[in-house]
Amino acid sequence: MGLFEERWERIKAAIALEPVDKAPVISGSAAYNATACNVPLAEYISDMELNCTCNLKGTQMAGDIDGVQSTLMSPYVLPGMWLSQVSVPGVDLSDNELWQIREQELITQDDYHTILEVGFEEWSQKFIVEKLGNPNEKLKDFFAYAPIAAKRFREAEIPCIKSGNMCSPFEMLCGGRSMEAFLMDDLLEEPELLDEVFAVIHKYNMEKFTKQFESDRKPFGIWVGGWRGTPSTLNPAMFEHFSWKYFRDMVDLCINYGVVPIMHLDSCWDLGLKYFTDIPKGKGILALDGKTSMKLAKEIVGENLCIMGDVPAEMLAFSKPEKVYDYVTNLLNIMGPVGYMVCSGCDVPFNARLENVQMMAKARDDFYKNCSKTA
Repeated sequence: MGLFEERWERIKAAIALEPVDKAPVISGSAAYNATACNVPLAEYISDMELNCTCNLKGTQMAGDIDGVQSTLMSPYVLPGMWLSQVSVPGVDLSDNELWQIREQELITQDDYHTILEVGFEEWSQKFIVEKLGNPNEKLKDFFAYAPIAAKRFREAEIPCIKSGNMCSPFEMLCGGRSMEAFLMDDLLEEPELLDEVFAVIHKYNMEKFTKQFESDRKPFGIWVGGWRGTPSTLNPAMFEHFSWKYFRDMVDLCINYGVVPIMHLDSCWDLGLKYFTDIPKGKGILALDGKTSMKLAKEIVGENLCIMGDVPAEMLAFSKPEKVYDYVTNLLNIMGPVGYMVCSGCDVPFNARLENVQMMAKARDDFYKNCSKTA
């Protein structure tokens, strides 16, 4: 068995809650890889070959990494997820300034009625061109290079566990409407209208991903995002009605097609962990970002789902390496021995320190070396 296959087997075993020789370490790096390679972000996002090279080198510099969540990164994927504009380095920002979502009220309640009249696909195609600057045009190089990037990572013996993102109607519209207008003017004042609009958008999304999962482009895993429609943002009734039922539909679609749902949970989900207890055992990943209690997640969900995370971004950027090392060691003690993968909480931040990033794999390696000595 080669190194690539060994890493894949370790990742698959962790997801399936089976014994592993050591917990996998997964890279959540994106813009950080440009920093690690001293490449300005404007160059990183405009040259996909360079982008992939930075991602490969950044991953290899981090130590014995078992897998990554992406082989390429472009900020132009973000507008389609959140229906918001994005400012990018070298265009709207200085050459080495991190891309930023420009959240504003681009979608109006009149747009809701248009969606109901013409359908989400027709409306969104026009909206993306007219209001978001047609990011799909800017993604042509990204998609054209993607097969080459996959091949380069395969040759470097580094698996990639994710290919794409699924977003619920809540997450998409919250970005395009802006959070305040969406929560106050829509959810509270027009819940029946939102129910109709959500149904249209969700049907479109589910049909789109069903086609992908039935094609030769079926991914191993895919992000299912939970960013704002969280139990810490919404009361239980609103969470279940406007967020969870769509989120769970997407998770079930993935599982039904043998795709691993990587449930990317930003914010605090402590109050919502109970909802994940009846997801089929060993079929998904709960990816936490440093705000949800890992200990609580292990207690409530650990016998059912693999948990990934959650070295906080601020720790990777500002702490001493010893603190990162101790944090990961403590995670391994709490979360192991099965059903856990070491990873940053969400993305490794743009300003992370290399020596801190390296501590994630080093702490894992040392932990299992010490375990073998005491066995």
